[in-house]
Amino acid sequence: MTDELLKIENLSVGYSKPVCSQINAAVGKGELIGLTGKNGSGKSTLIRSILGLQPILSGHIKFLSEDMGNWDLTKRSHKISVVFSRLSQLPALTVFDLAALGRLPYSNGFSKLKPTEIELIDESLEKVGIADLKYRFVNKLSDGQLQMVMIARALVQDTDLIIMDEPTSHLDIENQFKIFELIYKLSKETHKTFIVATHQIELILQNASRLWWIDNGSFYEGFPEQLAYEQQIYEKLAQKRIRFDYETGSFQFQHPKTKKVQLSGDGSDLAYWVKHALERNGFEISDESQNRIEIENQTVSLNNTSYQSIGELMKNLNNEN
Repeated sequence: MTDELLKIENLSVGYSKPVCSQINAAVGKGELIGLTGKNGSGKSTLIRSILGLQPILSGHIKFLSEDMGNWDLTKRSHKISVVFSRLSQLPALTVFDLAALGRLPYSNGFSKLKPTEIELIDESLEKVGIADLKYRFVNKLSDGQLQMVMIARALVQDTDLIIMDEPTSHLDIENQFKIFELIYKLSKETHKTFIVATHQIELILQNASRLWWIDNGSFYEGFPEQLAYEQQIYEKLAQKRIRFDYETGSFQFQHPKTKKVQLSGDGSDLAYWVKHALERNGFEISDESQNRIEIENQTVSLNNTSYQSIGELMKNLNNEN
């Protein structure tokens, strides 16, 4: 591990009763930590406890070997910045002004920005790729752009640790990837430490250096793939009618299989979508069926009869069963 930044010892978090107990973890400088678990497992409670927004029930949280128990919020804001899932209300500010709020912990709220602070703001907007939006009002931004501004604000706060609580929960798939790609890039370029709480387990596993997993009040941490394997994370996140497909790397519905068909694919995109259509319509891929689908050279055929579209194929296949 790199130099230790944060250490959690025998921590218990919750309210009148513990939500999660016996939390022990050490976070190195420059690490990207993924924090995941089911809804209500205690992810946000743990984050709020680290931020000092929620009293801990027992144990210790240390920052650079100093116990944070007696820290006030001002001192914490000099060491830790936070990015939440979204702003509840959009202020009437420009992108530059919103990012500049990251300097509030270092001023009385009325101080004029120093040249070095203006330079830091410009550099942070450049790092997250939104320098061209500098003078745009934030209420004119897309959700993805606004979240990048909030990440820039965290960089402007210039803390060693940045904590993110569900930073992509309200974003479309394209922006989810953009945000996770940005977090990974920033962790490498800035050498700051990131703790990211998320339900996007597939994305965090591709980017995190280590994983924190909370399950039924217990806390686990370790190398991402090893922990995912040992704790059967995908299986626990699935439900009775949902499974994780290790071949495609995604969660899928388990529709009842009432029909069978043979399938000979060529690994193409067309073959993937034909298989998708079959599974969605309750077909089991099996050599026991008399009906055989073949896909080759962007052509799909059923029992040696070619079809122009997947919809046409499925219509005729349903007539065969």
